[in-house]
Amino acid sequence: NEYKSYLSMLTNDDYDLEVEPESYLLQVIISLQGQKLRCDVKKNKNRNIDEFNKIDAEINEQITANHQALKQIPEVYASVLERLKLGQSRIRSCKEKIQRCRTSLQCQRDDLKRLYLDSCTRNETVLLIERIAKVREVSSIVDNYLKNKHYQHATTLLKTNVARLEGDLADIEALRDIKKDLKKRKDKLHITLIEQLHNHLYLKAPSAKEKVLLFRSGEPPEMDNEEEYEDEEEDVTVDPEEDTYKYLKLLIQSLQQLDKLDFTIEEIENNMEDELRNILISTAQDLLYTKRLTNQTEDSPALFQELLEECFAKYRAVAASHHVVINAIEHLRYSTEASRYTINIVWSKIQTSVEMLLKDYLAVNTKSESQQSAISHPITYVPSTNDLSQFFSRAGYAGRRPDARVFKGKLFSFDSSDIGMVTTSEFRMQQFNAAITQTQELPTLCQKTPHNITLVFKLIINFIKEINNVITMTSKENIPLQLFLNNFVEDTFLPTLEQKVKRVIANGTEGNASLSVTKISNNKVPWPRSLLQGTVQVQKQLNELRGLMNRMPRYCSKFLEVVCGQLKNYKNICQNTFKNIIRIDIVNKTLSQSWFDDKDITLTIRQLPSWPAVFGRSDSYVKDKKQVDYHSRLVNLMAGHVGNDLIPKERIIEESERLVQLAQLHDSLVWLVTYIQYFIDTLQNDKEVFDQLNNPTDKSYGSFTDFETLLNSTSDELIVLAENCLIVIFLEIRVHCYYHLLAVLRKQDYKVEIGSSDPDPEVNQLNKFLCQLEEKVKDFLPNTHTKFLFDGLGHVMNSVIIGCACDIEGISAGGLKKMLRNILALQQNLTNITLTCELELERARLYYELLYHSPDEILRNIVEQEKRFTKMEYIEVIKLHYRSNKKNTKKYEKAFQKQLNQHLVKLNEILENQEASIEV
Repeated sequence: NEYKSYLSMLTNDDYDLEVEPESYLLQVIISLQGQKLRCDVKKNKNRNIDEFNKIDAEINEQITANHQALKQIPEVYASVLERLKLGQSRIRSCKEKIQRCRTSLQCQRDDLKRLYLDSCTRNETVLLIERIAKVREVSSIVDNYLKNKHYQHATTLLKTNVARLEGDLADIEALRDIKKDLKKRKDKLHITLIEQLHNHLYLKAPSAKEKVLLFRSGEPPEMDNEEEYEDEEEDVTVDPEEDTYKYLKLLIQSLQQLDKLDFTIEEIENNMEDELRNILISTAQDLLYTKRLTNQTEDSPALFQELLEECFAKYRAVAASHHVVINAIEHLRYSTEASRYTINIVWSKIQTSVEMLLKDYLAVNTKSESQQSAISHPITYVPSTNDLSQFFSRAGYAGRRPDARVFKGKLFSFDSSDIGMVTTSEFRMQQFNAAITQTQELPTLCQKTPHNITLVFKLIINFIKEINNVITMTSKENIPLQLFLNNFVEDTFLPTLEQKVKRVIANGTEGNASLSVTKISNNKVPWPRSLLQGTVQVQKQLNELRGLMNRMPRYCSKFLEVVCGQLKNYKNICQNTFKNIIRIDIVNKTLSQSWFDDKDITLTIRQLPSWPAVFGRSDSYVKDKKQVDYHSRLVNLMAGHVGNDLIPKERIIEESERLVQLAQLHDSLVWLVTYIQYFIDTLQNDKEVFDQLNNPTDKSYGSFTDFETLLNSTSDELIVLAENCLIVIFLEIRVHCYYHLLAVLRKQDYKVEIGSSDPDPEVNQLNKFLCQLEEKVKDFLPNTHTKFLFDGLGHVMNSVIIGCACDIEGISAGGLKKMLRNILALQQNLTNITLTCELELERARLYYELLYHSPDEILRNIVEQEKRFTKMEYIEVIKLHYRSNKKNTKKYEKAFQKQLNQHLVKLNEILENQEASIEV
């Protein structure tokens, strides 16, 4: 019932039916859904009625307010209708006029068509005349372009006009000669372009120098990127040769327009080797000309180095230019035929040219037999003849020379024609140029020897590194120049160097040259004295090898191996020289050789306090008790080898020159050892050489430590040999003391009434020998070494003189005077040599002066004064006193013996009491 009441509300007049039914119905439904009671529906109805009334009132007010505007609407409509009628009349008038114009145009159509066709014909005629006129001017324009080297414009102009003449202008008879001339010039233009290309590839250096420097560092001109590469446009207002790289690209583009790139690439490949060789020859000729201008007469190896530097610079420029050409060809997408022409091929040809130069100046290959060239054997032409049988006969021309190369002439000659004259002249010029090229040889700037590699090794290595950075190879070890260099150095240079070093050292150590001396100057290890020529030669060779290590650091290990080998070889030579000087004989040894073989004697000599001063440790010669003890021990050891007999002459080295030779050998070896240490220090301070030795390319060679150990070992052996030389001189001086003094003391009769005031001849000979030897050896030994040789010599003389007292049968007053004169002569001579007071000889003098006293006085002096001599020496002097004063009759013999025994017993008691008091 409620829904029925709702539907009845829809027909009530209170609702505004002008509202859209759908929206209004929706509002009613929404409102009804919210109402639960019927009273709510009535309230809504009343509210809606109020709103409707309100809206209706507002509409009435608006109609009243706009009543005037509503009245004007009919008037406006009437005016618009009138304007439309006027427009329709105008349109009809225009339509009529257009119709009349159309009719008029249709009447004039045929006349206009005829006039248009006539004008087209006239325009074509004018254009054809202008094109003909331009074609006639092409020759002069092309000549102007060629004169100014604007080849791209000339190529484009020739190609365009030839195409026109072969195209739409082909039927014009008047242009036939012009077409023939332009076509001929087009066909020959590529020869000029190729000549210009070769000229700028090989003869003219690139104008952009910084690009060559970049190319040298391994960074070629960046033209591989196609986005960055642009076709060059030729500017006729500037000189095209100012920028060589741009000029080369323009030439390639011109050759591409002429379809001659295949021929161009073939010409470049065929002429590359000859052009590179011509660069070598021209560069060498320039240097030779400069040498003659500067009046240089001697061959300087530096010219070879300069030649290689200039050639490398030019080859870099050539490679850079080729790189531009290759990139230009690749940019033109000309890959089918250009793939064989790459930068690797260019560098390969350059390496071949460099290898040829190196082979020539390094004397790798001997000169082959002289090739018979066209100039040395000129071509002989058979004169023309009309006899066909003679022309085709096998015998040929009967009048030719046997050694001449004969070419048969032409059966029919066209030399008088224009083409024939041109062809003949070109052919003869080609043959002449070929003959000149064949006979042109590389000038000689310096002596050709394998040693030239030392000047250019680093230069070549740097050049190879540049090639490594530029070319692309699967294995860069296969670079031909690198392989040639390695093979030459290892197979030729190093063996030759080693043989040369051996030969030079052998020349300085064989025969009379082995002991000849020379003065050195401007040496890195200066030396104030003359040295053996052989040692100086060894040092020079070592110094040369040291220089080679700086020039060729890659082969430092091999050079050091040669150094160690030659030092060891020279050590053996010095050992043989040492043996030859002292004339070692196993059966008949000299006394000094016997002493030298006694290890106790040599050890004692090395323990002398003066021994360290020989090697610069000390210059003091204070004779303390310890030093005296060592000299006494040495004297006792040497005396054990002498015996009771005289020393035969065969057991001494009589010639003082042989001892001087030992001194020379000693000093030379010490200097050589000093240089070896300097050599090692320079290796350690040279970082490049030091690193190369610690990281050798050839692992079969040792490190720097191994070589240092080997050099130090050889140095130690040389030092030992030098010490042996000095020890032999030291010992031989003492052998002469024993030889002469024993001859005086054991044979000389001292029972003379009147003693001579002159020393004995043997003493004089000994003094003369010592003076001469000291005078000679001081020129070859430093003062410390000379002092060492004569130091302690007084101990030896004292020991011999006092020790021989037991061998003297008797001595008279005259004989005692002679003995003291001998001692004084020895003391004075030795003092002059050593410049020291020889107290040991003073002791010998005091010993023999005891004979002026009686045995009782001698014993009294022992008691009153300190003991100056040993017990045995006192016993011998007392015995000598009795032997000198005893009678020759048996009557007094027992009395003398009894008295002697009493004095000896008393001597023993005195000495024992003194020793006891000393102990207390």
